[in-house]
Amino acid sequence: MKKIIILTIFLLANVLTAQENSELMGRWKVNSVFDNDFYYKVENDSIVLSEKMKRRHKSAVGLQNYKATIRLENRGNIFEFKDKNQFHYSLSDKAIYPTFKGTFEVINNLILLDVVNLANIRVHKEASFYFKDKKLYLTMHLEVNSPTTYILERI
Repeated sequence: MKKIIILTIFLLANVLTAQENSELMGRWKVNSVFDNDFYYKVENDSIVLSEKMKRRHKSAVGLQNYKATIRLENRGNIFEFKDKNQFHYSLSDKAIYPTFKGTFEVINNLILLDVVNLANIRVHKEASFYFKDKKLYLTMHLEVNSPTTYILERI
């Protein structure tokens, strides 16, 4: 009886993981991105800055440059979850090579990434995720201290 219960739990865990993986599979583009410093909605190219960032970039030129950087770093990003747990991340849909490529593993609501960048430097990242209204919400810590959340649409 104990073996049957353990086998049942194991099979259910595999089915749930497979469902999460299948829903995750495909190419995703950025709809919106936000952290503690800004909120950027790609569709209408609107950027809302935190009070802290408004104070930090007081001049019109400084503010314009900061917003241009946000657009550059986020507008065309493509997240791709492929067969055999392969992962690619590109700064643009037109990129010849992915900026990061490697593997991913899904454990509950976490994606564990093991990737290398164009300079062949290995990076391990962990991202929490969930789906809402056919969008993928992906939250991870990047170079900044606060988490960054990407709202992604399937392409």
